[in-house]
Amino acid sequence: MHHAVSYCGITFENPFVLASAPPTAGPDMIRRAFEAGWSGAVIKTLIPEPVNNLQNRFAVIRHGNRITGFENLELLSEITPEAWYAAIADLKREFPTKVLIGSIMGDARSPDQWISMARGCQEAGAEMLELNFSCPHGYPERGKGAAIGQNPEYAAQITRWVKECPDIRIPVIPKLTAAVADIRHIGEELAAAGADGFCAINTVPSFFGFDLKTLRPRPDIGGFTSYGGYSGPGIKPLALRAVSELCQSPGLPVMASGGIANGFDAIEFMLLGAPVVQVCTEVMLKGYGIVEKMMAELEEFMGWHGFRCTDDFIGLRRNAATGFGKLPTDAECHPAVSSERCTGCGVCVIACRDGGYQAISLCESLAVINRERCSGCSLCRHVCPSGAIR
Repeated sequence: MHHAVSYCGITFENPFVLASAPPTAGPDMIRRAFEAGWSGAVIKTLIPEPVNNLQNRFAVIRHGNRITGFENLELLSEITPEAWYAAIADLKREFPTKVLIGSIMGDARSPDQWISMARGCQEAGAEMLELNFSCPHGYPERGKGAAIGQNPEYAAQITRWVKECPDIRIPVIPKLTAAVADIRHIGEELAAAGADGFCAINTVPSFFGFDLKTLRPRPDIGGFTSYGGYSGPGIKPLALRAVSELCQSPGLPVMASGGIANGFDAIEFMLLGAPVVQVCTEVMLKGYGIVEKMMAELEEFMGWHGFRCTDDFIGLRRNAATGFGKLPTDAECHPAVSSERCTGCGVCVIACRDGGYQAISLCESLAVINRERCSGCSLCRHVCPSGAIR
């Protein structure tokens, strides 16, 4: 099987790339990731003045022992642009087949900042440039980050500054936020401004609530908190929607990011048309070694369908999501209960009674569906703990 993918004319050994985030905070970290098998990495976003991050800047949501939501208040790179340029050059000499992507953020009123950092990344050897238009905390208050990505005029102007600079020859990829009314509109404006593709999405603005025993917020920074970036499996549906919409319109190549915790998650984005997937949170929780399992899951999926290469399925279901008014109205769904699997627990009875059409009852410890009452909504199938309803 062939795992390589192509994005904006650049070949990646496999679809799995590290997002611009804590796992790419320094060159030694990226070095270990490349040794583990990641095909590429987006460096932690450059800014003219390196940052000092707050302590206790993370919070999580757990379901049992699993972390399903992650919030962070971490800002951009703590390393100077000049140090990063030297690091990019060193990494490219060591790993010539890996893809290094620069990430930059400047002032929305300063073309010189954006162009200078773009030029520095390119001259150091970065094959692609990500424009951070989407950081959800810290910088929007200063007119940067998501404040740019939510304003099509600012975002388009910055894209033009970089694309119209004759020195910049590598692909330019704005990273977008889902915190907009219509991401397609932003995408179309940036496509007109010359963007070569998109990365979607960044973390989502959030507030992770309180510790009800202490009444202190999470994360607790001196008794206060701020609205931070929400990531992890919980945001995957938001990311899927954004990627789906951008792949349909304006149709430029998309790097997917957001909620990808395993190879099967990544494949869903690839089916929509995103050949490259970026991962952050799951790496923070489990380490760079997860790429081996992701590769195994990719191969397992390809084996199910007899796919020989990634091109066989990238974009295969690009148009699966459509407008509500275009959905078929004659598609029927008739639930059936397996007597071998049904345990008579009554969960489906309660769900249908209080959230559906009162169409299910128990008869001799077996769920029975009243066809005349049933509307085929599928609630019963989703709540059944034993998989007895199909």
